[in-house]
Amino acid sequence: MHTHVYYNAKKAVGIREVLYSHVATLREQARLEPTEYVDNPEYKKYLIIRKSEKEDSGYTVNIRQDVVDSELETAGWLVIISNFVTNAKEALTIYREKDVVEKGFLRLKNSLDLARIRVHSETNMQNKVFVCFIALILLSAIRNVMMDKNMYKKLTMRKLILTLSKVKVQFIEDVRILSPLTKQQRGIFKASVFCDYRR
Repeated sequence: MHTHVYYNAKKAVGIREVLYSHVATLREQARLEPTEYVDNPEYKKYLIIRKSEKEDSGYTVNIRQDVVDSELETAGWLVIISNFVTNAKEALTIYREKDVVEKGFLRLKNSLDLARIRVHSETNMQNKVFVCFIALILLSAIRNVMMDKNMYKKLTMRKLILTLSKVKVQFIEDVRILSPLTKQQRGIFKASVFCDYRR
């Protein structure tokens, strides 16, 4: 049995920022309307909401720091256990390749509605699966472009697709005419033109 332990400082910081932002949002909402959230499970998990005559709202709202610290204790850490891979770098490479496949199937189920196939014949099932895999290839290509061009800083994939869905094309006497593009749409098209799709 071989155990490989890795620490990703960048990922740890990202998890920390997301969690603190979430808890801060909960605290602000609870301070505004404490009676509405006093019994909410998500708020009770991270906050202590108590009655207090000293506060104008009648309640004090404090963060449960022990819960936050407990969740962040393993942030950024990854442990891979294998019974045959002895090299740490090789183990991480295999894990990441496997992770890509698992995320692909996750997108098939969630983004492409393949969690339940809902067909009445084997032929229809094969056709639907085939179309969904083509869509998955396209989603993966879009993801690669967004990663290469650092587009995730300003856009999510859903927002990108919604932005492009507003582009209209007309054909007048067999001439293809594209509707005027917004600045954001031009940026997306420019990023895709100069991207290497061979991966």
